Amino acid sequence: MLKWLAERFETREPVDVETVLASERAHIEPEQARAFDASHRTYLDQHYRVFVEQQYPEYVRDRYTYMDPNGYPNRARPCYGLALSGGGIRSASFAIGVIQALRNRHLAGNKPPLFERLTYLSTVSGGGYAGSALTWYQKLYQCFPFGNIDTFAGSLHTGTGENDENSEPKVDERPDSRYENSILSYIRQHGKYLTPSYLGPASLVGNVLLSVIHSVVAYTLMFSLAFLLFALVANTGVLDPLLNLPLLDSLSIKAYMAKVPEGLVSLRGHEDFSPHRLAFSVFFLTISLLIVATFLLIVLFYGLGSFATARFASAYCLRVRVQRALGLLLQGLAVALFFAAIPPAAHLVFGTGLGTGDPGLWSSIISGLAGILLSIRQFRLNTETGGTGSGLPKQLIRVLTLVAVIVFIFFIFLFSYIIAEGIHEHASPAWMLLFVVLAFVIPLIVNINQVAPHKMYRDRLMETFLKPPGVKPTDPLGERGKAANQSTLVDIAESRVWSPYHLINCNVILNNGINPRYRGRLGDSFLLSPLYCGSRATGYSSTDHFDNGHLTLATAMSISGAAENPHSGVAGAGGVTSPLLSFLATFLGLRLGYWTFNPRHPLCSLQHLIRPNYLLPGFRSLFNYGHSERNLMIELSDGGHFDNTGLYELVRRRTPVIILSDGSADPDATFDDFGNAVERIRVDFGVSIRFPHEEFDMSGVQPGSQATKSDNSARLYDEKYQLAERGYAIGDILYPDVGEQKAFAGRFVYIKSALTRRLPGDLYAYKLANPSYPNQPTSDQFFDERQFEAYRELGYQLTRQLLDNEKAMDLLP
Repeated sequence: MLKWLAERFETREPVDVETVLASERAHIEPEQARAFDASHRTYLDQHYRVFVEQQYPEYVRDRYTYMDPNGYPNRARPCYGLALSGGGIRSASFAIGVIQALRNRHLAGNKPPLFERLTYLSTVSGGGYAGSALTWYQKLYQCFPFGNIDTFAGSLHTGTGENDENSEPKVDERPDSRYENSILSYIRQHGKYLTPSYLGPASLVGNVLLSVIHSVVAYTLMFSLAFLLFALVANTGVLDPLLNLPLLDSLSIKAYMAKVPEGLVSLRGHEDFSPHRLAFSVFFLTISLLIVATFLLIVLFYGLGSFATARFASAYCLRVRVQRALGLLLQGLAVALFFAAIPPAAHLVFGTGLGTGDPGLWSSIISGLAGILLSIRQFRLNTETGGTGSGLPKQLIRVLTLVAVIVFIFFIFLFSYIIAEGIHEHASPAWMLLFVVLAFVIPLIVNINQVAPHKMYRDRLMETFLKPPGVKPTDPLGERGKAANQSTLVDIAESRVWSPYHLINCNVILNNGINPRYRGRLGDSFLLSPLYCGSRATGYSSTDHFDNGHLTLATAMSISGAAENPHSGVAGAGGVTSPLLSFLATFLGLRLGYWTFNPRHPLCSLQHLIRPNYLLPGFRSLFNYGHSERNLMIELSDGGHFDNTGLYELVRRRTPVIILSDGSADPDATFDDFGNAVERIRVDFGVSIRFPHEEFDMSGVQPGSQATKSDNSARLYDEKYQLAERGYAIGDILYPDVGEQKAFAGRFVYIKSALTRRLPGDLYAYKLANPSYPNQPTSDQFFDERQFEAYRELGYQLTRQLLDNEKAMDLLP
């Protein structure tokens, strides 16, 4: 049926990555040439030609003799890529400051600003907030959104539109400096983007509860329906052979229970254990018994078969099947015993029925809340550290979380069983039919993407970072996001205004992937861009056909920032990736990710008819099935779940010069996000990053490194603030030979949020008041003006220190 429907719709083959890269180059090069060449002809004819023809060959001959000195790939004009790391509003604020300094022509001398040399903009998570704003305003409004550095004199002197409604330009006027400064002022004042004044914290909680209610109702209905169908089938007598085995039947179970002391059998007095419950338990106990018998038979025959040593030793494939079968049997035994325990638990906790005054009801609710709170805490730990921390307190928390989650999951099925039992025993046929219809319709009709917290998160980001410049800050909230709500990535591609080509990095969750590389990493880098969307694992689709061609920039930005999501974790690691925690988060609808159709799947064209719902793919995801590169639907999550730096896609494009703005939280200075990215680009592309220049290596970025070089009088100051020697490092990116593409040495500039000397005094004051600065936790998404400025100004000043260093700038083409 599905194939017949697919034939009625246009079916497109997925595109491979080589086609994507070639199409991008064909789209980018003429646009960049038109915008750059005429404006910077002197630079190209003098400085850049000298670099390509003299400086680069000399550098390669001196350091990398295996490379062709004339193998530099971009000889016509420079090709830079700017990567903005993840880290929520913190990394967005820091990135804005970095972009401001890169664009400041007063810091560039007689060369074009580094910002104007950018070809690619690669963003992840929080970096995407700033990057999406940059793309949206430049491509659709010809306006730089982060302040006019040439005329900037403070928001009250540049027409913000907040205090004087006539100071904003008219909508049909060409944007000018007043737009640029007013946009920055608006973003600065709305760092608490999740709780805008019109809605407040209660609305945030209400939207989360909306998702929880939908999800809990849908899944509970499906579980109850399954239990009800079992009861109806049991009444037909079909299961009688399994319910009346000689060793295990209702009478024998009653006899066993009679031998156990009454206090251990029932907490409810002498209430009868109903025949229906006995049948349910007997069925699953029988299944357990059969599984145990099968397991023992396999063990027996496996041992006997070992007598034929030669044949046994050569039967490798058979041994693998046996080993897999033993594992599956143990899993099946655990599931069967789990369900067999439900009726006795229902009898112990609720007796013969469920009442609102029942203490068992309230104890189960309390245990459920404990499980929810502990799991949310585990999500946040994972967001900050990837769940890699050690020590007794964290391990204890994880054990308590595991126990609470298991108890809560058990009570989920217990409630579902009680509901099904009540309907089976007391509901009329009409009410039973209505229940069955609802249990099918509600999970099938409700669109997960539209009711999950993802949608609320997306709307709040859109209202803050994508407000049209002609809309006043005092206009209704709905007006501020109205235009961006309709602006698609296709609109960005069709704009002829030059801006760096935007690569929005996401992760496609593949914890059950067929390819072991994807399965081990729990995903693959998934690109959302104006021309193409996809990954190597799933293939690529043109953006005008991906997700029905309706993917907006706001949605792409929020997908890239979907930090808290089941079956995923920072760099593919963390306790939150466990099936139990993922089950709980999925059941409660606590997901920021986004379901869409797999470009590689032959039935992808059915996206015109089907919407992601709780039945498909939700039910499979709940039980940790699906999430494979072969599934019809795939789930996208935060790009930081694969690479939190944005380097990966820039390296895939063999970008000669990459600047990384790293505003991620790194309180222990482990550089873990950067290390993860370096490992993956080395494994996948054979690319390595080295820091051969001692005066610009990574040691100078370490907190406290300044004190090692200071005299006694200054050391007290340096140690007090744990100052780094520099906020940047410069290295080489070594690209290997790939087909006809020659090996070459590119440049890597790493700008890291760190405190150094020669910063404005308010940053040191903020550090004293907030000791965790500049690594305040990502869970803090509620920035006030001072906090926003502390990170924006830090990004600006560190980048300015880089630009002021003539020796450092001589290394860049």
